[in-house]
Amino acid sequence: MSITPPPWNLTGNGFILLFKFPRDFVLSNGFIPPFLEKHYQGGFGAVMLVDYHQSDVGPYSELLFIPGVFDYGGSKRYSITKIYVSTIESVVNGQENWGLPKELANFTVDSRPDGSQNFTVGRDGQTFLAATFKSNSLKLPINSRIVPLNLSLIQQQHDKTLITRPQATGWVSLGRMVSIAIDERYFPNFKAIKPLAVIRAHEFKMVFPVPQTVTDEAIYEARQ
Repeated sequence: MSITPPPWNLTGNGFILLFKFPRDFVLSNGFIPPFLEKHYQGGFGAVMLVDYHQSDVGPYSELLFIPGVFDYGGSKRYSITKIYVSTIESVVNGQENWGLPKELANFTVDSRPDGSQNFTVGRDGQTFLAATFKSNSLKLPINSRIVPLNLSLIQQQHDKTLITRPQATGWVSLGRMVSIAIDERYFPNFKAIKPLAVIRAHEFKMVFPVPQTVTDEAIYEARQ
């Protein structure tokens, strides 16, 4: 399979669940890779369920877990420690372009007559996550370029450590989680942890740029 290099441009819809996960939960259930185990700092984390309508390798769905902030090289960064996608093209390119630990899974995304949206994710013939959400109709614009946070991701690819800073614009509204079921063998079981917020992203546009390889110089530049 040929690799489609970055930058990538993606559009889609999805739900973002914001958390402040307990430290013990993350260290026990967060699928943290060895190179980051000693660097976990806590802070805000997230679970995301996304249905990409367009990308550089076609449409696909995605489920991911961000446990919180890691202090690496003197800078605080996020990391995706568990991620599933619905196409092999996304798996291979995510791993090769950005060091994202993507795994293949089966997704079903349904909109129901009552306005709710249902996601099911499974593999090996077994559903390991089923979630239903609702959202209100009031939408607000959002642009990650003006959010005063360091939203960079740190991931490992083979023997390299990569930093990527995705950018996103779109519309968001408040939502709520109606139901959730998770098999912790496949994904962190956050059911007992109340989210700080549930946000629905509408028709957002995202750019995943060329990553930086971590060196002393790259760490310095990433702080600027």
